[in-house]
Amino acid sequence: MTLPSFRIQFATVAAVVVAAAAAVAGCIIHDGGAGAGSSSVGGNLLPASSLKPLRQAGAAAHKRIGTAVMSARLSNPKVKALVAREFDSLSPENEMKWEAIEPQPGHFNFDAGDRLVAFAAENGMRMRGHTLVWHSQLAFWVKGLKADALRAAMTRHIQSVVGRWKGKIAQWDVVNEALADGPTGELRPDSPFAVLGPTFIDEAFRLAHAADPDAQLFYNDYEIEGDSPKGEAAYRLCKRLKEAGVPIHGVGFQMHVDPRSWPSADQIRRNVERYAALGLLIEFTEVDVPVGSISGSIDEKLQRQREITRDIVGACVAVEKCSGITFWGVTDGDSWLNDAHWGALRGRGPHYPLLFNGDMQPKPIVAGVLEALEKPSK
Repeated sequence: MTLPSFRIQFATVAAVVVAAAAAVAGCIIHDGGAGAGSSSVGGNLLPASSLKPLRQAGAAAHKRIGTAVMSARLSNPKVKALVAREFDSLSPENEMKWEAIEPQPGHFNFDAGDRLVAFAAENGMRMRGHTLVWHSQLAFWVKGLKADALRAAMTRHIQSVVGRWKGKIAQWDVVNEALADGPTGELRPDSPFAVLGPTFIDEAFRLAHAADPDAQLFYNDYEIEGDSPKGEAAYRLCKRLKEAGVPIHGVGFQMHVDPRSWPSADQIRRNVERYAALGLLIEFTEVDVPVGSISGSIDEKLQRQREITRDIVGACVAVEKCSGITFWGVTDGDSWLNDAHWGALRGRGPHYPLLFNGDMQPKPIVAGVLEALEKPSK
């Protein structure tokens, strides 16, 4: 989640709190229920019949185009058809997180994940796993464990979850949001995994690799897309892991856009390039572009959304090792920003942050994605 740059002064405390809240919220799911984003956005839309499917354009540019869903959404035939037509990568919004998949010690609920994995296979989609080790949305019983018990729980969890879908999940977000907000560049001191010491990240990657040697393993975080202290910390972390021989294959930039403070296209591209120089893949893993705080008419807001998204996708297209872009939800009705509490983190709503409106019609943002895919940046 990219928020304004932090400075070491008292006034930044509130910003750190907001960023921490956003970190939790950004991966929270919504089930497409009623809300501001679920209605049809005004302004100019695009004639769906005249548009190339996003996955087709992405394939020509050698980029995966993905979305995140809850398995229940796929019970809607229209959503199911839209996802299958437009996307060739699938991420689980919530259903592979610890609290959902291992709510009690050693008792696993794989049903929802199985449905998503099967849907991806049936429709020629790459499956991404999200996420194995995260301080948030963690089963309650994990939070108070002492170091030895926590290490044993983490080992069992990773072995069981990754092993369940060995050979079926192409990429895993192994560790999610381990870095603290603010200028320190340190790991989160409030994470339950802090008791394991800083090399718990190394351990998690090694465990995941042992469970599925063919899966690509990612570190995933927010506010690391541009030039920021946290961005530097993420780069140092990934560089250290690579140099230590830890089996890390890529980094995920979440890309929850805040239009009020967002890095330039050049900054994003340069950052992608330096990770690529480490030999890492880069994925944009949780993209959404809210328009509520953008000034102007609804058409002007949607045009600016189109431009921001075109630049984001263009930064990926410009670098060979940037392998995919995933949008965090299918329609505006799916967005976590429909919740008034979380939406306030991006200013005044409604935010309409995704590719398709509540009626599943393409918005101008779709044209921005296609423009970037079909006209690679120089």
